[in-house]
Amino acid sequence: MTREFRVFDLMAQRSGLPPHANDVVGILGADEAAMIRSLRHVEPVSSFRSTFAYTNLTHLEAGRIVAKLAGQPDWNAVLARELLEPLGMTETSYTADAIAAAANHAQGYRWTPGGTIEVPFFYFPYVFGGAGDINSTIEDAARWVRLQLANGTFEGRSIVSSENLAVTRTARVAISDKMFYANGWIVTQTPNGNIVWHNGGTDGFGAMIAMSLDKDVGVIVLTNEGNQGFPDAVGLWMLDRLLDNPAVDHAAVSLKAAKARFADTEKTFAKPVNPRPFAPLAPLAGSFVNPSFGKATLRLDGDALVLALQESGCELELEPWDGDVFIARVVPSGRFVALAEVIGPRPIAFAQLQIDQKGQLNLLRLSFEDGQAYEFRRD
Repeated sequence: MTREFRVFDLMAQRSGLPPHANDVVGILGADEAAMIRSLRHVEPVSSFRSTFAYTNLTHLEAGRIVAKLAGQPDWNAVLARELLEPLGMTETSYTADAIAAAANHAQGYRWTPGGTIEVPFFYFPYVFGGAGDINSTIEDAARWVRLQLANGTFEGRSIVSSENLAVTRTARVAISDKMFYANGWIVTQTPNGNIVWHNGGTDGFGAMIAMSLDKDVGVIVLTNEGNQGFPDAVGLWMLDRLLDNPAVDHAAVSLKAAKARFADTEKTFAKPVNPRPFAPLAPLAGSFVNPSFGKATLRLDGDALVLALQESGCELELEPWDGDVFIARVVPSGRFVALAEVIGPRPIAFAQLQIDQKGQLNLLRLSFEDGQAYEFRRD
């Protein structure tokens, strides 16, 4: 058996929602129904189909629609019937238990500038369905790429019509002047030809699949480290060689960017030299509610506050940082021990108690690294 990797997180959309809309709702433990329901509370940031943004929850809903139309219990059942079985992808699965049980599987690692740290398998990204739940091997993934290069046929059998496959590669919205999003693929113009590709990034694993349709060649890169750009760099380097493009040290560019992102995060959450005094914490405790997360309780725990999300069971420790601003970390308890290990010691958000229109500290605002913020109101 060949080694099994986490592979796909290869979806995106152009619906006017902010990037990664409400992903954190699922990361912090909400189930599929709660994630989909939460989307009704996300404010669009642009008109429909006018800008590009990467999201996952929209594809979770799309998977439900496809499964219903196909008369199947869920998206993974459709995936198995329509693609995995016809292509003979027998070593491909879509649960954390399945990859952990595989006789020869890769273990995931979290990247830091000083080295990598092993992380466990857990519910993320499997709760995101077709947006990121596939485990596979190079050999199995190669069968899927062969289907793509053969315009929908595999070993003489038609699996997808060439017309439908062409639609998935048709540019729909610009990402940059040389990069376009199609349907599940990104099309990039290079000096000597277009490439069709997508990368994947989940906790502990990274992937990149790219094709030159003119050259009838595909590249698959699977790694067991969180994607900081290395899979992309290897894939682009190989395509540059095949297309005779000018040499670019993509790995050096990616490493520089990864180190800069890490340093920026460290700087963002660094403790102020002279923090403002903190208000007494005990009076801040109470019950809160947010449309996307549901009900939550805020309680005093030693020198910190703990925000407990009732629907998912996840708890966030709010450590005083500067005046009425706190930094939030996942409490490693129950099924969230694995999540805390994957994230590591760094905070995941800022929290701030704010005054409402009545002059009361009745608002709690969580601001995450992805730029999204959630306002909890005292219940």
